[in-house]
Amino acid sequence: MLSTAPIAYAADDVTLQTIKVRADRPSSIDSVVTVENDQLQNRTLGGMLEHVSGVQSSAFGPNAGAPVIRSLSGSRVQILEDGQSILGMNALSGDINIPFDPLFVRSVTVNKSSDSVRYGGNAIGGSVDVDSGIVSRKMEDKEKDLELVLRKGVNDADAQGLRMNFNDGKHFSTNLQMSFQKIGHYAIPGNSKAGVCNSGLFPVKGGVNTFLADSCQKEARIQQIYNKSSQPYIDQFMTENPDWADGDFSFYTNHPTSVWQRKTYVNPANPAYVPGTPMTVQNKINKDVTPDYHKKLGNSYASNSHFAVGTTYFFERGYVAASLDTKDSKYGVPGFSMENQSFGSNYAEGLPVGVVIKQDKYALEALLRDPLAYLESAQLRVSRLNNASGERLGAATANDYQFDTNQAELLLAQRRAGPLSGLLGLSHRVREITGSGPQLYLPDTSTVSSALFVKESLDFDWATFDAGLRHEKVEHEIRKSQFKTSRNASNSKLEDKAFSLNSYSLGTSAKLGPLFGAKMRYAASERAPDVNELYASNRHYSIMTQEEGNQKLKAERARNTELTALFGHRGFNLSATGYVMKYENYLYLGHSGAQMANRLPLKYWKQTDTTVRGFEVDASQALRLGGYGKLDISVFADLVKNKADNPDKLRAHNDGAYLPNMPTNRYGANVLWENKGWKTRLSGTRYDKQQYLGKSVSEEVPLDGYTMVNFQVSREIRVPNAPFAGIEVFISGTNLLDADARPHNSPLKYIAPLPGRGFQLGVNARL
Repeated sequence: MLSTAPIAYAADDVTLQTIKVRADRPSSIDSVVTVENDQLQNRTLGGMLEHVSGVQSSAFGPNAGAPVIRSLSGSRVQILEDGQSILGMNALSGDINIPFDPLFVRSVTVNKSSDSVRYGGNAIGGSVDVDSGIVSRKMEDKEKDLELVLRKGVNDADAQGLRMNFNDGKHFSTNLQMSFQKIGHYAIPGNSKAGVCNSGLFPVKGGVNTFLADSCQKEARIQQIYNKSSQPYIDQFMTENPDWADGDFSFYTNHPTSVWQRKTYVNPANPAYVPGTPMTVQNKINKDVTPDYHKKLGNSYASNSHFAVGTTYFFERGYVAASLDTKDSKYGVPGFSMENQSFGSNYAEGLPVGVVIKQDKYALEALLRDPLAYLESAQLRVSRLNNASGERLGAATANDYQFDTNQAELLLAQRRAGPLSGLLGLSHRVREITGSGPQLYLPDTSTVSSALFVKESLDFDWATFDAGLRHEKVEHEIRKSQFKTSRNASNSKLEDKAFSLNSYSLGTSAKLGPLFGAKMRYAASERAPDVNELYASNRHYSIMTQEEGNQKLKAERARNTELTALFGHRGFNLSATGYVMKYENYLYLGHSGAQMANRLPLKYWKQTDTTVRGFEVDASQALRLGGYGKLDISVFADLVKNKADNPDKLRAHNDGAYLPNMPTNRYGANVLWENKGWKTRLSGTRYDKQQYLGKSVSEEVPLDGYTMVNFQVSREIRVPNAPFAGIEVFISGTNLLDADARPHNSPLKYIAPLPGRGFQLGVNARL
């Protein structure tokens, strides 16, 4: 299968965690995967999903990681919690993590296909929906349920948590969640800075690789120094009149005598003279602007807390639920300094970067079955999201951004008429951004989006067909603030912008006999430029760039084609998917070729036609071992390429055909054994050295590939006559090979590797 690659094949049926795939339903025409939270060492949402083929983590250090789906992330991947968007500053700035509770999240559903019909332009590259477990959508079997979680980490976070449900068995059900995670720092196998930060700064062909030097936060220069051994005589006049000298070279000469002011001076021989030596020699300066830590990843602390409560009232034809959720995070951005100080500065005075996040969410959800004769159900979701994200330079505030989002969605499910079923949706969202602090790179804005969409499907025994259409309006309004654009800005005066977007999709899946199946999806999607792409200006340190938006940018358009082949026989499943995504007006940050204060590259948001293509292959085998339990074996491989179609000369010279920081290809395997309360998992993933390199004037320097090996062993214990309904004890380990792991798509790959070998011992007790 791997050798038949011209028609790229990939998969969505098997991945490395405990993954249940939604199959043989209309929505399964998309590449949809649901990942259950199985107590693995999930630090971030991206980390929880990185074992899904086609999905990697952005890995902005160990404390910030967003899902990267088929090389797309940020404003192109919609992040939802319980069906409502939680995109905030995390979509615009890589160091801002997505608030996430690794202890009590029930599951995460990933749609790797374009999901713009359902969730709008921000899902042009897919969607991720987190089931928080806060809201009960069906009455629990038990009237009371209490779960206590304790975890002790070795090079991993300590964690404590409590989850409780109490209900009356008829109408009311309430969930309560509290959790805490904390770590002082992470250990690493060697140095925090990659070896190429020393070996690759001065290329053999000469000069300095300035892109690598800036990425490594290094001062790298070449000085031409006069060689005192190059000339045979010492100038006697300059020796007697040193005030006349312009430098060391003035004190030496090639002549035995010199005439100054009509007087002849006899020049003594230079005792250091070496015939044939050059007049100047090179002095290569290589200094660290930020520390190069050894065995310890500096500024990698993290502290997270979460509190949530949700109550559901059930009645005969549905339910009404309300919830409150608050999350707080404080963490360091390792190996990184906002200042990236200029040449000659006192680098010891550099201050570390910290991030502070507080998110409050208030949500209301209601479902009514059989509201009208032709409707199967009506569902309403309303929420308010307050997200405050701030960057700190030492103890001082660099910036604070407040994202206040109000959103509502009404879903009307059509009653099935033979093979036909459908969904009609209305959504409205208002987002206000307010910034404060000395390091502002975004203006205060208000964004309003409204949409109407419809999805219809025909479901037969032998095949399924579906189609969807969405019309959306997005309006950005500039609000008064103290924000000022830089002198290099594309925008002179900021203006309000409005976009009218249309997206549609067509898909089919069919059974091809008892063993084979196939799926095909075509989607045409549009995305409006977000506020950073339109209006950003000034230094954006978290992406190491002087970022400049352009309010003349057009809407981004994508034409996606996806084909999946399926095979299943006696517990063996094979799935292979190939995809091609043709983008018009693809938005990217293009290098101007200039460098600004503190050695930050000056980059402008630009557009070009781009093609993203790749494949994903997954295979699994389930074995029943009788009295020895069951064994599940799975393997996967994936590859993605993001390449400009016809780059102009400036793009080709400064940025290259391929964009930098793209995910590399991977292949991995997972073995899961279960028997009589025992569960053992061993997984390994190989990340290859990147072959498709981008540029930032200088070409990207690829880092070596690496292999990540993880394991988990758990035992469920039932104690007679004990107050506990059950106790589960587990131990898990990550990066068992203690590899120097530096994901190529991580902006910090040169200065901050992933944590080294780590373990976590945990106990889950249920009352």
